[in-house]
Amino acid sequence: MTPPHTMPLAGKADWTLMTAIHEALRRDLDWLLHTTASHAWAQARWRTFRSQLRFHLATEHTAIWSQVRPRLAGDPHGLALLDAMDDEHQLLGPLQAMIDDAFAMPADPGRLHQLLARLRTRLASHLAHEEADALPLISQILCPAELGRIATAIRGGHSIRRAGTTVPWALAGARPDVREHVLSQLPAPARLLYRTVWLPHYTRTTPPL
Repeated sequence: MTPPHTMPLAGKADWTLMTAIHEALRRDLDWLLHTTASHAWAQARWRTFRSQLRFHLATEHTAIWSQVRPRLAGDPHGLALLDAMDDEHQLLGPLQAMIDDAFAMPADPGRLHQLLARLRTRLASHLAHEEADALPLISQILCPAELGRIATAIRGGHSIRRAGTTVPWALAGARPDVREHVLSQLPAPARLLYRTVWLPHYTRTTPPL
């Protein structure tokens, strides 16, 4: 597993959950690259990873980029950064489709490994770019209430079902201080659900890392 990428604070913004999700994406791709790709567990983890990645990218687009872009009118550098984020997102979609096809053809594990490695390279580059440049910029533009709404959106919004899959997935393997910090930001009923329902279900249905 790759070393933890930690950036809990950027200015006054708390990005602990965001970076925990990013680390979970890195973690799952590393696991997929170092396991037997034709095994049923690998296919199950790929489906989980793909679902989480798609949700995360879509939520970033609707909850972050769409509200930040109008604030950057007259800022060519900031707008160029958002365009780069969108372009990098677009590069990930075709690779996911090709990996779906490769999982359906287990007779060619070499191609699957090659595609997963390519996705890891592209995704790692995008996440690093976002953490180094986009998140600090967003921290300067949005107010604490808006940043709080982003945190709610990326963990699942008001969908208990989505939060129930995203939160335990993102926190699996996270450092104890990261896990406790993220949990402290959840409403009390959600913390109870995490400990009594979400985490036990995740543990039962997900292969160990």
